[in-house]
Amino acid sequence: MRPLGLSSTCFGVPRRDPREFFDRFAEVSRRLRSVAAQAYATFEVGSAQAKFLRYIGRHSRISQADLARATETAPTLTGRALETLVERGWVRRKRSEEDRRQYLLELTAAGQRTRQRVEEARDGIIEQLSTVLDERDVEDFDRIAKKILAAFESPAEHDRAPREVERP
Repeated sequence: MRPLGLSSTCFGVPRRDPREFFDRFAEVSRRLRSVAAQAYATFEVGSAQAKFLRYIGRHSRISQADLARATETAPTLTGRALETLVERGWVRRKRSEEDRRQYLLELTAAGQRTRQRVEEARDGIIEQLSTVLDERDVEDFDRIAKKILAAFESPAEHDRAPREVERP
């Protein structure tokens, strides 16, 4: 078995250690999460809360369970983060008229203002990112990201139609 390190492809071209790629990819992911957390912290919003404000703002009258599924967030984390948003007066729970056992979530006026601040902070991060990447970089990243996502796709995801996944 060949040790991981520099190896050669079938054409004799040196190949980099895949661990280096993995570590760099993890570093980029951590840095983006950190930058987002710092931006949101300026107005006392965590990354999960920011994600929920954005999603509820676009999909008003969503249940807590549907929000957790749509944002791929653990139900317990969803409940804790939502409780804070409700206590701050940013999210309102209203009983569903179709299913009286269920509560639907919607943003209050204050929640809409906070969501706007979240969107502006996120746009700032996107703008900063776009200044260092040219069109080819974005195309290359998109191609690579699709390959990585496909490699780790579960069979259930493969059979499903593409869906929107919320990011920080």
